[in-house]
Amino acid sequence: MTSESSIRVVLVDDHFQMHRIVQTILGATEDIKLVGQAANGQEGLNLCEQYQPDIVLMDVVMPVMGGIQATQVLHERYPDIKVLVLSSFQDHESVYAMLRNGAVGYLTKGTLAEDLAETIRATCQGKMVFSSDVGAQLVSPPQPSKDYHLTDRELEVLVHLAEGLSNQQTALKLSISTSTLKYHMNNIYEKLGVQTRSEALVLAAKNNMI
Repeated sequence: MTSESSIRVVLVDDHFQMHRIVQTILGATEDIKLVGQAANGQEGLNLCEQYQPDIVLMDVVMPVMGGIQATQVLHERYPDIKVLVLSSFQDHESVYAMLRNGAVGYLTKGTLAEDLAETIRATCQGKMVFSSDVGAQLVSPPQPSKDYHLTDRELEVLVHLAEGLSNQQTALKLSISTSTLKYHMNNIYEKLGVQTRSEALVLAAKNNMI
């Protein structure tokens, strides 16, 4: 696979050892290219402006600018760049803060060797991916299902989004316009009390809607 068709990745982490690990893992792949490395969120934003990567691997706690703020700014400036979290922190607060600000997946650093390359590929395809330990945090403790009064069409939209389809693909599959899809998504976000697609899908999964 040529570099033009490779998945372009920027790593943002303040630990040198993590840079070496990611370099080693991605260096063994043919379809993923590490195009930039940063030690904090501000450096990461600068690299994203320069390289326009497909995926950003983002730590949570860093000097100068942390991952939560950097993810928020990145999501606002470059909504097409997907943020995949790499962190030692897997508490509810860290996970939801990153999702709330636009991250689309969350890996703990202990699972890198087995998950990273496949997770990057899945994320690039529009899927949400979480380490098993993070997934356990998202669904534990068990929460009672709540009726958010979504319409049948809104539930249908959620199901297709959970399959990793883009907005355009979802609209085509439902035979509606992208503006109509956006209208449904805004209603879904308002009813669920969320701001991003990732938050909506996590909440929907916890309440057995998808």
